[in-house]
Amino acid sequence: MEKNKNLKYIIILLIIIILLLVGFIIFCAVKFLDERAEIRRLYNNGNTVNVTNNDVSSNEKYISREEALKVALTDIGVNQEDVYDIDIELDYKYSKTVFEVNFNYGKYEYEYYINAEDGTIVKSFKEIDL
Repeated sequence: MEKNKNLKYIIILLIIIILLLVGFIIFCAVKFLDERAEIRRLYNNGNTVNVTNNDVSSNEKYISREEALKVALTDIGVNQEDVYDIDIELDYKYSKTVFEVNFNYGKYEYEYYINAEDGTIVKSFKEIDL
């Protein structure tokens, strides 16, 4: 009788764990789909942003790619001539429209997420470039 009662509790616990995992997976999937929809909206909606070859042109709502790069370079105190492998992409991360700015300087690789609306640094990373 005691074994059946323990088995019943274990089954209930397993069901709760499975439901929590399913809920977490659904939450992650919805967040991913929301981000994809926002990126699609940014790239396809001419009223919001004009994107040509991953560039933003003539949009008063967003800073330019060059301004985003300048923010990142100012943060580490270097000139554009000193960096190489520059890559700048418009993206949607951290619930914001951002420019993802990547470049190399010296022995390091830098990655910046610059808020496309106000030019503030959302996140930045620095790692040794092997």
